[in-house]
Amino acid sequence: MKKTILYLIFGFFCFQTGFSQYYRQDKGFLLGINAGYLYPTGDMGKILKNGIGGNIAAKYLINEVIGIGFEGGYYRFKSKLNLDNDHTAQEYKCHLLPALLEATFYIPTWNRTTLPYFGVQFGGYLTHIKVSQNPLSSSSVPEVSKKLFLFSPGGGLHGGVLFQLASDYWWMDIKLRADYVPKIEDEYTWDEYSHGNTGFNKMLNIGANIGILYKF
Repeated sequence: MKKTILYLIFGFFCFQTGFSQYYRQDKGFLLGINAGYLYPTGDMGKILKNGIGGNIAAKYLINEVIGIGFEGGYYRFKSKLNLDNDHTAQEYKCHLLPALLEATFYIPTWNRTTLPYFGVQFGGYLTHIKVSQNPLSSSSVPEVSKKLFLFSPGGGLHGGVLFQLASDYWWMDIKLRADYVPKIEDEYTWDEYSHGNTGFNKMLNIGANIGILYKF
């Protein structure tokens, strides 16, 4: 009986040691770039279509399962609105530039070449909006243009999988994400006589990223 218990303890110790050595995600840095897609919801989704862009990212692996890092990106949204009329041709453009801190938890798996993960991100979202009004040749309406730079704090969740490529240094990263900004300044002064509205005062974007990471 005692021998059986000793064998079990020894076997369990060997299993744990082998598991931690074989499936260990060593400390180090990850640098990467990816392409991204964002789908706006709510009021933002009523006036804007999908956002196309990408991110650059840097992350430090504290230990086998935890990483912290930074992500900066750029996305351009297409407008759903048709603002043209008989007198003016109007244009609405929206760009989003997130600058975020990330905390990620990596889940060890039996297959070392795939590594699922999930985490949170938080930071600032810079929304650049341009509204312009260009008069047609037969119109007396003046040409006006307004550029807005709206910086708002927010955060979100992300989850995905890393796939090891040809070596331990290169990984493919496929990630799903949701970004939420609870408050965006929606009113602005168009000129000394009138005011405008961006059409949305919060943001919830659901999207995905795919890219390449280099580990060193």
